[in-house]
Amino acid sequence: MAAPRPWTVLPHDPWERLTESVWTVSGALPDMALRRRMTAVKLSDGRVVIHGAACLEEPAMRELEAWGEPSVMVVPNGFHRLDAHAWKVRYPTIQVLCPADADAAVRKVVAVDGHYDAFPRDAKVTLTPLAGMSRRVPEGVLSAVSPDGRAAHVFNDALFNHPHLPGFTGWVMKTMGSTGGPRVTGLMSLVGVSDRKALNEHYRQLASTPGLAFALPGHGDVISGDVKAVLTQVASG
Repeated sequence: MAAPRPWTVLPHDPWERLTESVWTVSGALPDMALRRRMTAVKLSDGRVVIHGAACLEEPAMRELEAWGEPSVMVVPNGFHRLDAHAWKVRYPTIQVLCPADADAAVRKVVAVDGHYDAFPRDAKVTLTPLAGMSRRVPEGVLSAVSPDGRAAHVFNDALFNHPHLPGFTGWVMKTMGSTGGPRVTGLMSLVGVSDRKALNEHYRQLASTPGLAFALPGHGDVISGDVKAVLTQVASG
């Protein structure tokens, strides 16, 4: 197992409370211009699922804990594991889940309790592998329907919605197709997608979700409004 990273807080925004059961927060990454996104989803029994764990300042953590007990941590691929160990130390009983093909990479920093098939059964919250992803970068989608009927899909690197960035780094990211609106990036298409046709079809299925109100990328801004049209457009790529 790699040397554990202690609880290390990087600059981050306040929680965005999208619905009664979906909170999200965007923050900085070390030595990178891209921002990452952590999302918390409340299960029907009140427990909270953490997707893409990131260490936050204590006031923000207390907000989360007052809302619900962090009980499941989804490490969405073998690269998004930076703060997984620190979260496990803070919450020793949290269940750590990851894609099966990411198991070996995730275990380098934190013990894994299971894969996506071990996700708690819930009528309103599901965790599903994304079709068409490669074994090198396996990913899924965390889907939640809030009590008011609004639905949200939580993605990771398979969906970006990052604005363009300034300077040379921004130029590189733009040239690579990693910034500038909702998309499957060129890099992800190259190394993370094995069957783009299957992935596109899955996006179209997700776009047809009743009450779809939000799509949350692993990096970048929350997508709201006509989310069906946005995901359908992404699926045409």
